[in-house]
Amino acid sequence: MGGFLGFVWNQWTYKPKPLDQDKSLAGKTILITGANSGLGLEAAKELASHKPAKLIVTVRDPAKGEAAKAQIIGNNAGIEVEFWEVDYESYDSITAFGKKVLALDRLDYALLNAGIKQMQYTTSKAGHESNVQINHIGTSLVSLQILPALQKTARIAGQPSRLTIVSSEGHFWIPFKERTAENILLRMDDKETFGQQMNRYYTTKLLNVLWTRELASKVNQNEVIINTVNPGFCYSGLHRHEKTGIIKIFLWALAWTSQQGGHCLTDALVNHPDSHGKYLSEQKVVPPSKFVLSEEGRKVQTKIWNETMELLRKEAPGASFPTFEE
Repeated sequence: MGGFLGFVWNQWTYKPKPLDQDKSLAGKTILITGANSGLGLEAAKELASHKPAKLIVTVRDPAKGEAAKAQIIGNNAGIEVEFWEVDYESYDSITAFGKKVLALDRLDYALLNAGIKQMQYTTSKAGHESNVQINHIGTSLVSLQILPALQKTARIAGQPSRLTIVSSEGHFWIPFKERTAENILLRMDDKETFGQQMNRYYTTKLLNVLWTRELASKVNQNEVIINTVNPGFCYSGLHRHEKTGIIKIFLWALAWTSQQGGHCLTDALVNHPDSHGKYLSEQKVVPPSKFVLSEEGRKVQTKIWNETMELLRKEAPGASFPTFEE
């Protein structure tokens, strides 16, 4: 796992499978962020076919929701599908979203799929580098805002709820030079650290793995099973910012379909009861990168958690934060 040859081999030889047809989601409420297109939309369509009571999909632009809603419902008339607006660049938007989630009667499954792959240095409305803001800071805050709803449902239902954060196999491949900085997240805002091509995107996917592992260590798996997943290299709008012809060659030669990538997301979300704090790829639990598992990786994981919490408490004072037992 993790090497280029292993990546090519897996893309060529493994074909993701859909959920078992008899998998019932009756009575469940499911939340998916970033599901108006691409892998998230395919995951939403597959989950809808298993008849949950309610499917909530988040979008930044509500106008794009209606077309996606028609696809999700498809032949599944009677499924309640709602599109909620949330902007990962706005702490106020995420905070309002969190309060709306907490008001739900239940939340059984949450798939945090929203993300970007920005190939050039840009800053978000919050002032942070855009990949870091959307993929790490925004995702982390969303996970904290919805966690109480997942815990509440688990206590009512008498079984664990589920939270899956989408990462990437690319977390194996980056040097993460910023890890030695006095403040890692602050250093990643410096344009000079952005790197070439996909380095910054892959670094934020590493941050997803570290955040997921630390969050899982603070949450009882009998209440919420928290994991992270690599959906594979797939045809998707995620690649829209890449301008070179190389990506087209790779997509032609290696890519899975968006539907197959969606299968990986749904599998991580509803299967694998032993996956708390774990990383999934090719629809099974596998070790993350050697760095993640190293002593240095463990220390950086704690550092990223502390820096992120400090940043969020400072920049998102209106948000509510769960209390974790040490």
